[in-house]
Amino acid sequence: MTDDVDQVWLELPPISASAPRRLLVFLHGAGSSPETFAPVAIAWQLKFPGATAVLLQGLRRFGGVADWFDPAARDAQGALQLDEASGTVAERIAGLQGTLGVDASETVVVGFGQGATLALELARTQAGLASIVVAYAGRLARPLRDGDRVGATVHLIHGEFDSVVPAVHASRAFRGLRALGTDVTLDIVEDEAHSIGQEMVNLGTTRVMQTVFRGRGPARRTTLH
Repeated sequence: MTDDVDQVWLELPPISASAPRRLLVFLHGAGSSPETFAPVAIAWQLKFPGATAVLLQGLRRFGGVADWFDPAARDAQGALQLDEASGTVAERIAGLQGTLGVDASETVVVGFGQGATLALELARTQAGLASIVVAYAGRLARPLRDGDRVGATVHLIHGEFDSVVPAVHASRAFRGLRALGTDVTLDIVEDEAHSIGQEMVNLGTTRVMQTVFRGRGPARRTTLH
């Protein structure tokens, strides 16, 4: 059984009115919630104090929890759920951009687990929605095609010992995106599992800063599988 979720989200106002304005959109992992993801969002805001952080909520209940799509869905059903989630979230992000007076160049989408998979799908199918996507512990929901174009910069960050979403998925996504000519980085972080600790926050915010300021430094503690 699935049920639509009454949509609520958390919105955290900027810490500094004088810092550059941005919109940070956070997509939580499977079985989680905006409230659970809030400490990560606050840690990001400390690095981008002019940003409004918005934590969206999963769209439907699968097995009693609000998720973006049913993790057990396969083939056509799973593709349909992902398409619906991508379209709905894209509309909400566009609405937030209009309300806050920011555009795609000032928008960063950050996802974890299932939320990271959705973030990657947004980068793939919703051109011009966000300039940067950060995918923690994500995977591509379906293979990339030769004609696909991803305009956003994509930063893939994965724990070396992630047993929920093994790091090989991030490596495959990196190779596929790079083959398409996407501006993409991959960091597989030693001794990290399926979580976002302070080191993962630091790495993600550093990658975004490097992109914003066009200074791409060497990856720290990065391995490709």
